[in-house]
Formats: sequence, structure tokens, C-alpha cells
Amino acid sequence: MILGGMLAVVLLTTAITIVAIAVRQNGAALAQEKFLLRNAWQARQKSILTDIRDYAFWGEAWNHLHLQVDKRWAFDQQNLGPGLYSEYHYDGVFVVDGSGRTRYAVIDGKLSAMQLEHWLGKASAEMIRQARTFLPEENALVRNATIAGAPAIVAAAPITTGKVPGLGHTAGPPSIMVFVDRYTPQKLLALGQSVGVSQLRSIAGQAPPVILASLTLSVGQDAPLQLGWKSSEPGHHLLVIMIPLMALTMLMLGMVARRVVRHAMHNARLSDWRFEQLRQSQRELGDSEARFRDVAEAASDWIWETDARGVLTYLSSRFTAVTGYDVAVQLGKPIDCLLLSNGLPVSQWMLRQGAGGDRRTLRCHYHSAQGEERICSLVAKPVALQDGPTGFRGTVSDITLEVEAQARIQYLSQHDTLTGLPNRHRMNEFLNGKLQAQPTAAQPLVMFSLDLDHFKPINDLYGHAAGDSVLNEVSQRLRGCLQPDDLLSRQGGDEFILLLSGLNSREAIEARCRCLMQEIHKPFSVAGQTVHIGASVGIARAPQDALQPEELLRMADIALYQSKNLGRDRWVFYSPEMSEQLVRRREMERALSHAVARDELRLFYQPRYSLHSGRMDGAEALLRWQPSPPALVMPDSFIPLAEETGLILPISDWVLQRACRDALSWPGAFYVSVNISPVEFCRGDLAGRVASVLQLTGLPAERLELEITENVTLENPDNTLKVMQSLKRLGVKLTVDDFGSGYASLGYLKTFPFDGLKMDRSYMKDFPHSQQAHSIVNGIIGLGKAFALAITAEGIENAEQFAELQAIACDEGQGYFLGRPMPAGDFASLLHGMDKGESGKATGQPG
Repeated sequence: MILGGMLAVVLLTTAITIVAIAVRQNGAALAQEKFLLRNAWQARQKSILTDIRDYAFWGEAWNHLHLQVDKRWAFDQQNLGPGLYSEYHYDGVFVVDGSGRTRYAVIDGKLSAMQLEHWLGKASAEMIRQARTFLPEENALVRNATIAGAPAIVAAAPITTGKVPGLGHTAGPPSIMVFVDRYTPQKLLALGQSVGVSQLRSIAGQAPPVILASLTLSVGQDAPLQLGWKSSEPGHHLLVIMIPLMALTMLMLGMVARRVVRHAMHNARLSDWRFEQLRQSQRELGDSEARFRDVAEAASDWIWETDARGVLTYLSSRFTAVTGYDVAVQLGKPIDCLLLSNGLPVSQWMLRQGAGGDRRTLRCHYHSAQGEERICSLVAKPVALQDGPTGFRGTVSDITLEVEAQARIQYLSQHDTLTGLPNRHRMNEFLNGKLQAQPTAAQPLVMFSLDLDHFKPINDLYGHAAGDSVLNEVSQRLRGCLQPDDLLSRQGGDEFILLLSGLNSREAIEARCRCLMQEIHKPFSVAGQTVHIGASVGIARAPQDALQPEELLRMADIALYQSKNLGRDRWVFYSPEMSEQLVRRREMERALSHAVARDELRLFYQPRYSLHSGRMDGAEALLRWQPSPPALVMPDSFIPLAEETGLILPISDWVLQRACRDALSWPGAFYVSVNISPVEFCRGDLAGRVASVLQLTGLPAERLELEITENVTLENPDNTLKVMQSLKRLGVKLTVDDFGSGYASLGYLKTFPFDGLKMDRSYMKDFPHSQQAHSIVNGIIGLGKAFALAITAEGIENAEQFAELQAIACDEGQGYFLGRPMPAGDFASLLHGMDKGESGKATGQPG
């Protein structure tokens, strides 16, 4: 009876809980549906606001819908026409002038003469009034409304000039643009389906019986909008399923309870007999508990026990699983036959532990049944056996993996994980040992600091996995050039250090260098392609150059730096003059850091002509440095240093500002072209800096052209694309400089928003006499035309080149034949002379 009552209480509690859960689920579902519907409605309001801002704050709309109403521009040319109905689902588009008259209307995608207030009602006048209060700020408003009984969303905004400068403002109230999205029954059903709501409709007053949920949306001073739908009611479905299941469960539990009671009575009769059996089992388990109590805390693979002579008397069941040996075969054998120690035999080691009861540990090893040598940790403790003598008990844990891991960690601490070569730590140990042995001039220690040339493009073009494969193959090839006493280490990236002995002369060292170069110059297969790389090597010797490790490394690095400066792919021996060159480089860096403040930078301008008209279109700004007049330092002598040290940013800011100011003073609308360093795409906000210069100087953005080398697309292309898109939004032109001289693929012309490209001047060297050069130039022009790019030929040196480029439809030209670079004053004089009536056509005479 008690059990039956308890079951009834449990089932009743469960039923009440399920009903409560069902009610809560219904409420939660209703709240979720309201939340989703309200969010969907608000999302559409935000979308309409975004769209109307795009159209209302637009200089073209100002010209064609405010200053005048150009229906051909608006409707026929699809600028504000039926596309807003078919694509954006706006049922009404209106433009109301300053006097409140509807000057332009498109209803259901068709041009209409209907006035806004006749279609929207009296609420339209208040919306128009509020929209006019937003000026001079560019803002818009959105309201709910009812049109012919259907709910609608209405947005209004004043028409402004947007971001287009120079359009000005007219007196009087602004024109107002209005977008209307009317929700027909079909639109409401689609809105509900988009958020999982069934049978969404507009309701007035009380909802029909099938509608169980509603949402109210405010409509200003008018009656609010009411949307109704059929709620999903998940709780109702839960009750339909659970009530029958509970009834079935109650019946089954009653039957089980009856059987349990009968079974319990039977078990009671067996309890006395089982209790006696339990007492006997406890006595038998007493000895077993004593046997294992001492080793219960030991984390082990298997447990063992020996007598006083060291003969195995017990092995746990896991012994076979771990070692592969059968327990019965090993019992009765001395423990020394199984476990081996590098010192005393295991049995003698245990006897030396004494009878103090302390637990001791010994590292030993054994051979498994599979023949594998396993390292283990043995724990032993002397114990008193039942028959009197003292024996031993303990555990054995396999620590082979732990020992191997420690050895692996030790190896990795001294070796490069990619190539397996000694790393910087191991190299330093080796170098210290060699220098402590006091090398002599007759038997010097030679250090090669080796850096791979042209390796980075492989990483960029084919991926890091391909780069890693090349590094591994380079490591194997370099190993083949070493003697047993030599060391090859990887310092990181594509840098290696070689420490060589037995090279007694300069000729022997150079012979080893030739061996290294020959190996590295062999082709590499990468992703099915054949690629070639080179190496730059800096050489330092002990004791001739230094006997301290840090100094020897520094001098090898100095020699490596010199090797790269001399053109790469060569070896260079350290000499004291190289340190002096570094000192001079630091002095040049210090002087360059003050060049802007001391007004030592100069801009020269080289004219650029249209090859179609023969007239000058603009000029390229070319930087010069004049630390001490009259000498001028060309940019290739200091720009690389500026890029390395970060000085390129203030120098570039100066160039941009000066070029824009100069261009603003020129007569006419000539553009100015400025070279941008690839470093500027990685450091600083290039687009922000250009925007600041344009705002500061007042130069129109379309008169500024930025020249960018194609290699900038290789390093971090995603960031480069974002920067270029920001520059394009400013309105400046982007041109590929020195096209064809880098490693970029042609796909970048499609990916990046360039406006034009300049052929590298090297293509002009044999043009037009060389058929190959002619084909290449013609191909580049055709490629540029295919991408809708303006083509500029750089390096035009004679009339024949000029005429041939005109014949093959090249767009622009630049070179000594058309005009040499000239100081800013001379170039301004040239332009003013042209402005006074002198010919501005290319004459073919050097400038």
C-alpha cells in the first residue's frame, strides 16, 4: 500500500510538472514569435532607412530631382524608377518639393501623377515637416502607417548633395524623398514564414478564433497596427504525447511493483544463507587484503611478490597483458631472470634494502615476449610472510615512453623541428667548444652565415608547405658538402650557419663555397613546377677575425649583409672596411632622419604626354635629396634605407603634400603622379594619410595618381586590397608601376582596383627593332586593354619609339625624348608658357 501511494504521488507530481512545462513552452513560444516578428519588422525599417539615405544623400539626385525634376533620368534611366519596385519591393516612391507638391511619383513600379497625401493620408504632411528639420545634418525618419487597410512602412529624407563637393545649396525648403513598403496579405504571409510564424495577417479589433496571438505596432496618432497569427503551441503537442505515455507508465509500474514485492519475500529467505557465505568470504579475503594493502597506492602495470630468496611467488593478472609472458611459466623463477639492472642484480638490491619497511625504487629493464626492450621502474618493500621469513612485494611500471619522451625533449632542445639540423642553442655550444680549443691561423675555424635568395616568393606563391619542402631539401644538399667535424645549423627562416674545420687557405674556403652554390643552384621541384634559388654567404674566420663567439657571428652577419648589397648569390669574406661601411650607413640614416625638418628634400617633375593627342596630361613627381648643395642624391641611394628604418612614412607624407600643393598651383587640370612604397601598405593608415593631404591642400582627388609596384600584391594581399579599396573610395587613381618586373601573377590585375599600368622601362630598350620586344610591348598593351586599364610607356628615348607606340594604341608616354625631370619651378614655368599660348604638344626635344 505504501509503495502504491508513493507511486501515485510521484505520477501526480509528474503530471502537474508536465502541464506546467507545457504552459511555459506555449508562453515561451509566443514570446519568441513576437520577438522574431518585431525584429523582422524593425530590420525592414532599418533596410529602408539605409536605402533612402543612399538615394537621398546623392549629388545626382540633388541635380535631377531637386534643382529640376528630370523624369527621364529618374524613371527611364532606372535611377529612381521601376527597379525600386521589382528589386527592392517599394510600392511607392515620391519626391515632394519645398512647397509640399508631389513632383515625382512611382506607384507599384509605374509612373503616376498621384499626390502623396492622397495615397498615404493625412500623416504624410507631418512626416514631410519632420524630415525638413534634419538639415543641415543628413538624416532620415521611418514610420509605420496604414494604407487602404494594409500595414506599411514609410521612410522620408531630405535630398542633399551628399559627399560631392562644389554643388552648393539653393535657397528655400529642401525637397523630400519618400519610400513606402506596403504589406499586402501575401507579403505578410512571406514575412511570417521567414521567421517561422504561421498565418500572419493584419487584424482589426478582436482576432478571429483561429488566431491565438497578436502583435501591436504604433502608428503615431492613428489607430495602431495589429498583426495576428496562429501560435505554434509546442506545449499542446507535449501534452498530447505525454498523457497517454503516463497512463501506460502507471499501469506498467503497478505490475512491476507487485512483482518486486513477491521477489523481495523470496530474497529475504536467502539472506541468512548469504550472510554466512559472506562471513566465510571475508575470512578468505583477509590474507588477500593484507597482501595488497601495502601497494594499493602504487600506480603500476603489474604487481609481484617473492620469497626471501628472490623467487617469484605471485604475479598479478596484468603481467601477461603487459609483458606477453604466461604467469604460470614465470612463477618459481628468480626475479633476476625477468628483470635486469645495470648495477647489482635485482635480488641483491632488494636484500640491501633491509627490513625497515621502507619503499625503494630501482630503474631496470626487461625484454618482452615480442623481443622489445622495455624500461621500467621497480618499487619494492620487504614484508613478513605468514610462514616466518621476510619476503618482498612491489610493483613494476613501464616507463619506456617517458624515457623516450625525455630523450626526445633533449633532442628537440638542440635541433630544428623542421629540418632536424642543430639549432641556435646547439650551434652556440659547438662554437664555444671549438673556440675554447684555440684555433690557429694555420688551422682556422671558418664560419659561413648563409641566407637563401629568392626564397620568400616560393612561400608566397606556393604556400608554406612548399617552402618547408625546399628548406628540407636545401638542408640535405648542404649536409653533402660537410666533413665529419663540421656543423650545419638552421638559425630560423631561410638562414643557416656552417662551422667548418680543415680549410687552411682562402682557396680551400672558396672551393667549399663553390660546392655549396652548385648544390643550391640545382633546380627544385615545387608543386609540379621547377624553381631556382640562390644563396648569399658571409664568411668570418677565427682567429683572423675574432675569437669571441658573439663577435665571430656579428662579423659573419656583416659579411652576409655586404654580400646581399653587392647583388646576392655570392660569397664575401669579412674585412674591417665593412664595419666602416655600416658606420657610414648609420650616419646616413641619422642625416636622413632630419631631411624633412631641414628642408633638404626636392621634387622634380617629368612630363607625361597623351600619345593620342600629343598633349601633356600631367607629370610624375620624382624625389631627390640635397643634404649639401649642389649635389643631389638619387632615390635609389636612400629610399631602401628609409624603408628599412621606417623613415619612409614622414618622407612620403612630405612628398604627397608638396606634390599636391605644386599641382594645385599649375594652370589647367594637370594630374600629378606620386610613387608609393610597398612598406606603406603594412605600416600606418595610407588611405587616411592621403585623405588628410587632399583635405589639407584642396587638390581634387581625381588629379592625384598613386604609382604602386606589382610586388605589393604578394605580401598580405587581403590587407593590400582593403587599402586600395579605401583609396579608390577617395577618388584617386591607382597605377601599376614597373609592370612586368616583379613576381606577381597576372590575376592581380583582375583582383586589385587598378586604373592603369606603366610598362617597365626595360621593355623599351630594344623596342621597336627587336621582334621579341615589339611582341611583348604589344602584348602588354592588349592585356591592359582587356582589363580596361590605361597604358603608359616609360623610358621613351627617340622619335621612332614614340611613333610606333602611337601606332599600336598606347595611351600615354614618358621619357627623355618627351621631357627630362626638372625642378618644380622650371616645370611650373613650362606649364605657364603653355597656358599663354605656346604649344603643349610633344615636340620630341629633350626638356
